[in-house]
Amino acid sequence: MQKLPPLNSIRAFEAAGRLRSFSRAADELSVTHAAVSHQIKALEAWLGVSLFHRLGRSVDLTDQGRLYLDSVSPALAAIASASRSISAHEVLRVNALPTITMRWIFPRLAQFRALHPNIEVQIATGLEPMNRLPADVDVVIRRERHDAVGLHKVKMVSETAFPVCSPALLERAPLSEIADLSSHTILLCPARRSAWDEWLAGVQHTRVVPAQSLELEHLYFCLQAAIDGVGVAMGYSPLVATDLAAGRLIAPFGQRGLRTQGYFLITRTERQHDPVVKTFCDWMVEQGTQFDAQLQGS
Repeated sequence: MQKLPPLNSIRAFEAAGRLRSFSRAADELSVTHAAVSHQIKALEAWLGVSLFHRLGRSVDLTDQGRLYLDSVSPALAAIASASRSISAHEVLRVNALPTITMRWIFPRLAQFRALHPNIEVQIATGLEPMNRLPADVDVVIRRERHDAVGLHKVKMVSETAFPVCSPALLERAPLSEIADLSSHTILLCPARRSAWDEWLAGVQHTRVVPAQSLELEHLYFCLQAAIDGVGVAMGYSPLVATDLAAGRLIAPFGQRGLRTQGYFLITRTERQHDPVVKTFCDWMVEQGTQFDAQLQGS
C-alpha cells in the first residue's frame, strides 16, 4: 500500500501555493490562518523539505514547492473528476467574467439545464487568472490573450465593439457622425480603458474630445448607464445583442465595428476530456457559433 501524506495538508498547500498567501488560502478553505500554517508545516515535516519561503506576512514557493504544486494541482483535479464520474448528480464549477455571465451566459443557461438536468452548473464571477482560482474550478471563461502551459483554450464566441446609446439620448442630441461625440458624455470602463481609442483608430478617425467623460467600475454599469441615457458606451456584440433587438440601445454608427479577441473557454489540459466538462464546453461553443452566424447574417 502506498504511503500518502494527509489530504488536508495537500489541500492547504495547494491553495496557499496557488494563491501565494496563507491568509487567502484560509479564507478559501474556511479555516483559520493558523490551521493552514499547521497543515503546511506537517506536510513539510512529512516530506522532509521546505515548500515555502516565509517573508514576513508574505510567502513564496521554494523550487521544490513549485515542482510539488505542479504535480499536486492536477492530481486534486483528477480526484474531483473521478469522484464525479461515478456520481449520478454532477456538479460543474464555472468561473466567468461578470458581464458576459449576466448578459450572454445566464440567458442560455436554462436551455442547457433542460438538456442536461443531471448537471448542476455553479457559476462564480471573477477577474482572476486561471492559476489563481481553486483547483476544483472546471471551466474558466476569459478574454485571454496568450496560451499557457497546461491549459486548453477554445474560442466560445466572437466579439465586435461599437458605440451604443439609448434612443432617448439621440432625441436630445444627434449622433449623425463621429465628430458629434464631442457633444456627448462618454462612458468608460477601467477593464477596457483603451476601447474608445482603439475603435476610433479602427474607423480611421482622429481622437474625439467628449463634452464629459464618466468612468464606471464595471462594464455592465457602463451598459446600464447607456440604457438609462447617461451617455454613450462602447458596446460589445454578445453583451448588447438583446438590448439592441429590444430597442433599449441603438448603435448610431452601425454594428460593423472593431473585432476584439472574443471570449474563450479555458480548462486544465488534463480535464478537457472529462465528460461533464466536454458536454458544457461543446454546448457553449455551439451557442457561440450560432450567435456569430446570426450576427454575420444580420
